[in-house]
Amino acid sequence: MALLATLLATVLCLSSQIKAQLVVGFYNSRCPRTESIIGEEVLKAFLKDKGIAPGLVRAHFHDCFVRGCDGSLFIDSTPTNVAEKDGPPNGITLRGLEVVDNAKARLEAECKGVVSCADILAYAARDSVVITGGRGWGVPAGRRDGRISRAAETIDIPGPFQNLDQITQAFAKKNMTLDEMIALSGAHTIGRSHCTSFSNRLYDFSPANSQDPSLDRFLAALLKIQCPQGPQGDVDPNLVVPMNRSPALFENSYYRDILAHRVVLTSDQTLITSPESLSEVREYAFNEREWQEDFADAMVKMSQIEVLTGTAGEIRSNCRKLFSFLIGPFCLIELLSFHIARRRRSIMASNKLSFILSTFILVVYQCVIPLNAQLQVGFYNGVCDFVESMIKEEVRDAFILDRGVAAGLVRMHFHDCFVRGCDGSVLIDSTPSNQAEKDAPANNPSLRGFEVIDDAKSRLEFLCPGIVSCADILAYAARDSVEITGGPGYDVPAGRRDGRISSSREASANLPSPALGVNQLIQAFANKGLRPDEMVTLSGAHTIGRSHCISFSNRLFNFNTTTTQDPSMDPSYAAQLAQQCPQGSISNPNLVVPMDPSTPTVMDTCYYDNILANRGLFTSDQTLLTNPSTANQVIQNAQNPLLWENKFADAMVRMGQIGVLTGDAGEIRANCRVINN
Repeated sequence: MALLATLLATVLCLSSQIKAQLVVGFYNSRCPRTESIIGEEVLKAFLKDKGIAPGLVRAHFHDCFVRGCDGSLFIDSTPTNVAEKDGPPNGITLRGLEVVDNAKARLEAECKGVVSCADILAYAARDSVVITGGRGWGVPAGRRDGRISRAAETIDIPGPFQNLDQITQAFAKKNMTLDEMIALSGAHTIGRSHCTSFSNRLYDFSPANSQDPSLDRFLAALLKIQCPQGPQGDVDPNLVVPMNRSPALFENSYYRDILAHRVVLTSDQTLITSPESLSEVREYAFNEREWQEDFADAMVKMSQIEVLTGTAGEIRSNCRKLFSFLIGPFCLIELLSFHIARRRRSIMASNKLSFILSTFILVVYQCVIPLNAQLQVGFYNGVCDFVESMIKEEVRDAFILDRGVAAGLVRMHFHDCFVRGCDGSVLIDSTPSNQAEKDAPANNPSLRGFEVIDDAKSRLEFLCPGIVSCADILAYAARDSVEITGGPGYDVPAGRRDGRISSSREASANLPSPALGVNQLIQAFANKGLRPDEMVTLSGAHTIGRSHCISFSNRLFNFNTTTTQDPSMDPSYAAQLAQQCPQGSISNPNLVVPMDPSTPTVMDTCYYDNILANRGLFTSDQTLLTNPSTANQVIQNAQNPLLWENKFADAMVRMGQIGVLTGDAGEIRANCRVINN
């Protein structure tokens, strides 16, 4: 018995010395569905109340700034202790705690005592950013839950009345820089604020000015209507206003509003009171991608403030209540690579009422959209509000399982647009009497990603039957695929309708071949209204994805009558490809190689570097150097990645409008693979 006790004490001592670190994929083996379950709960809550998303982001921030990211924010007050959630910065302003409760209940049923409340909140905050249109990130996990929650300690949370120096100091105490503070402040682009958080700017700013002179006078007038003073000069603490003109969309207009003096909180407007902070605000106002990236990085850093790991803290079974005993230490912590189980459908059943409402919406929608409608950004706003976020979720989930899906969706959009225009005809299945586009040699077996469109369509048909076209889903999915691989985001004009004709012969006649020369490529793109520089820019999509060996094997073994190997190909690269695609096996559909060997899943300008090094995979790639104008474009894109990204986004928007059907032309397919009866 003494020996056993000594052994146990030794194990406890050793385990207490192990300082486990947070890692992405922490629950992969112990509770594989952790992230998908939390994502489902966030989505369900968001569909009922869009304000849940900013509420969860704010809850994570408030949790981390008091005793670190330990879930102490959830603990209920007791007769002997007022907890954080009832402190002045929280109280009635906190939202979304029930989402964490619901996720916790499901996770306890599936993996009892494994997933901490602190980690659930970190995941839920990330999902809330993504569902409102922001950039996602891998969440390092492994936090344990704290056992202390005191309202008095909420003094550490930066307040809405603070000036720049005070906010900077508050973040510095948590080891966050000025730049990170400004990036994280951008979360105020979503959500709402209670009038009492800024009413001093309207009625009681200073002895010299009742109204804050830095507040735009038109916004001030509007806010006074929304937040009127009572007879005693007070303002109703239950009154709220949106923080931003697009309070459910995660984008950078917050920073433009600061520059225009149209933000509600003192702590927001103060960000332009120093040259350094003003410079950051301006940068984010005009470079959304940079802000989204910096925000994601700052959230990861913030989520690691003073975390409890290893044997510290506990894993609460109920996020609102402490355990009555301490959980023993982990003896083994598994460090695995990032992998998220595919999201289950959050909505599995319909009812008669939802069908009636959806039918009514469809009738109204068809009455108010003019017959000659053109494509426009935000086409589905007010009719099917969750179109883009749902499609983005499907792309993200598929990409996590198979990174090649992103390149497949970009290519599919291109192949759709070049045959009968961007009408979704590439999605139609063949029938006994017709061979469709997808089965043309240029597409089969190389096209990928059909199931992503199918999954998105089925979800959208449930919520908004007959509203969202397959052609638009593909256009959004292509954009999301570019972005998820590190490329530029861009607004997608929508309003396409679906075509009813799909012919493999037309695909063969219209799709540019990988064996084309530069003049043939220029003509093929010109036939679709695209310029030579846009052709070179769009060719940069070959920086991601893979190719079947048969698409370039002639360059290795049968180039022409005098040369078996293409002399324009780097010999070492040719030798490498010949090993990957041995002669005699090139027709094997399973033989594929990456289009860009160095970064095949990253949207970058390595494609152009490869061409300049004579390592372009296709004839149609390397041929871009044989024309002075296109060669100059290749050099320019290789040397200026930011310029290429901007041009690529513009060219994708232009290509996405080739030969579109709008108004009453075409149809809205119920199933993207089959035309309507």
